Amino acid sequence: MKILFVCSGNTGRSPMAEFVMKKLAAQVGLAENFTVESAASKPTSGGGLHEGIAAKLREENVPYGEHMARQVTPEDYKKFDEIICMDAGNVAQVEEICGGDPDKKIKLLLEKDIPWDKNGFTKTYEDILRGCQALLNSVKI
Repeated sequence: MKILFVCSGNTGRSPMAEFVMKKLAAQVGLAENFTVESAASKPTSGGGLHEGIAAKLREENVPYGEHMARQVTPEDYKKFDEIICMDAGNVAQVEEICGGDPDKKIKLLLEKDIPWDKNGFTKTYEDILRGCQALLNSVKI
């Protein structure tokens, strides 16, 4: 299963989801069954992981590595089985980049927008964790 998480700039919510999903898959012994990446729905200059997001990942014992932001491309639509967005705006932007969604791959992680919670990113993390757990349960190989 190949999953691409998407947020606006690919420095916060989507890389957080990428690293959370990798940890969850590893915990259940399925890491080798998943390719998990993240990207931006808007043009990006390639920034690194937001320090507040990195701090929250450390606090929650979620391992993360080097990260360089990139934008979604039409080729991503062909490569990934699921393109999971953090908010409705991301869905619309990715559909525009990819020329639509004929295979119904582009979805929200939750049935609501995931917030950019600057007060320690607790709400952001909780929503992403809940969404990733549900996603993992729905796609276990």
